[in-house]
Amino acid sequence: MFYCPSTLERESKSEVRLTKEIRFFGGIMKKIVFILLILFSFFVFAEEAVEKTDTNTGATEKKAAAEQKAAPEKGKVYEGMPITPEFSKEVIDKITAKYSKMYESYAGVKNTRHVTVEYRDPKTDKLLETEKYVYTRYDDWYKNLKYKLHSCESDGKPRKPGVIACDPHESKPGIPHFDKNGEKEYIRELVAVEKLNGRLAYKIKMTARKPKGEHFVGHVWVAVDNLEYMQNEGKSGKKRMGEKNLYVKYQAKDFNNGQFFHFTSGYMRVEISVMGYKRVLVYKFENKDIELMPKKDKK
Repeated sequence: MFYCPSTLERESKSEVRLTKEIRFFGGIMKKIVFILLILFSFFVFAEEAVEKTDTNTGATEKKAAAEQKAAPEKGKVYEGMPITPEFSKEVIDKITAKYSKMYESYAGVKNTRHVTVEYRDPKTDKLLETEKYVYTRYDDWYKNLKYKLHSCESDGKPRKPGVIACDPHESKPGIPHFDKNGEKEYIRELVAVEKLNGRLAYKIKMTARKPKGEHFVGHVWVAVDNLEYMQNEGKSGKKRMGEKNLYVKYQAKDFNNGQFFHFTSGYMRVEISVMGYKRVLVYKFENKDIELMPKKDKK
């Protein structure tokens, strides 16, 4: 007898078949989703790795650029350039090599100094008296100064030299920065390259190792193009008795075809207090008739 499945049986088989198909395709979809998740994770990781690499590369490049900028280009000197210890030593060694010959070959410098001294009240800065004098200085670099007074006046009237009046009050020479003992006497450090009076100059900081009154501490400017001593600005290494708030600023220039330098003019301000006598002294000077003094003939 031929068996004909009932409608219920056919529907039941269809549901079973559909359920199997759904499970089959569901399993496939899970695998596809799983694979897609793996691929997505891989691409995300790869992208992060690329970004990290780019960031590291960028940081490395920036660091390399910064290091390259920090080191001055060999042979090139420019305003505001970074200063390395090696470059500082190189410059100072060259300046010392230039001027140490001057100190070795000559006894000092002879010049005629024209001086104006203003005596001011330390409280009000009121001008109390003005002295002017001219004298010849026999400026030995390593021995006490000798000088010969030519003229002296106070408030426009001639005056005879006295204990204080018309006395230059100079005795000991300053300790040089660029002779053979410069490194022993001072810590010398190139701190900047900048313009001074329209010229490119090295700015060198001077610090006395064992400060004395004859040390100059502050800054010195030397021209880049020919290593000419141009200017200093600062104070003495140690205060002398009765002095305070000393400030000096001197201009200098090369002479004798650049073989030596000497100060051409200057400004100094100092407060003095000796046995109740208190004044602010303002010195302004100009040196003329500058000559080298041979070692065998210091006068």
